Amino acid sequence: MDRKPRIDNLEIVPLALYQLGGTGHFIDVEDIFERCYKLAPERFGWRKYPYPNYKILSKALRDIEGKYPKLLIKTPDGLKRQLSAEAIEWVRVRLPQFERVLGKPGMNPPTRRTGQKLLNEFRDHPLTRGFLEGHEPELIKHEVADLLLCSPDSPPQVWRERLESYRSAATQSNRPDLVRFLEYIEKKQHIWFGG
Repeated sequence: MDRKPRIDNLEIVPLALYQLGGTGHFIDVEDIFERCYKLAPERFGWRKYPYPNYKILSKALRDIEGKYPKLLIKTPDGLKRQLSAEAIEWVRVRLPQFERVLGKPGMNPPTRRTGQKLLNEFRDHPLTRGFLEGHEPELIKHEVADLLLCSPDSPPQVWRERLESYRSAATQSNRPDLVRFLEYIEKKQHIWFGG
């Protein structure tokens, strides 16, 4: 007997984020829950009515963050999430399994996502261009803050969040050159990121 592979409820959360384009920018938890419900209404819906069940969805989110704490990045207020670079690979490896279990998942993300626009601006910044041309640019705090769209006096948590947002978007867009530059920044100025 050919059995379908098993997908747990918690695993659908990163897939929903992936489909919503949650790489390089944050997606509201309510949008994530709505997409999970559309992907598997029999799992995430009320018994009698066609509505998303907040309790089941909230548990799936807590479970994925408990089991795989490095997959999702969340805003300080806890209301939005995005995929980490690790999560993008995690989802990509499982896409065939998701399709077998859930059917053809929702719509494909558009090619001109917010994350792509963000990456294009990042790529065109003078610091990034210099690195991509083979130089090791001097990392001056206010210039890197401008590159990462934060303030030079932002707390390390904000610096880390911005770095991870760009790393996520670069991974999603298959830009290892940009990932290397982000790693270069993090290594050279680890103190800015709380390291």
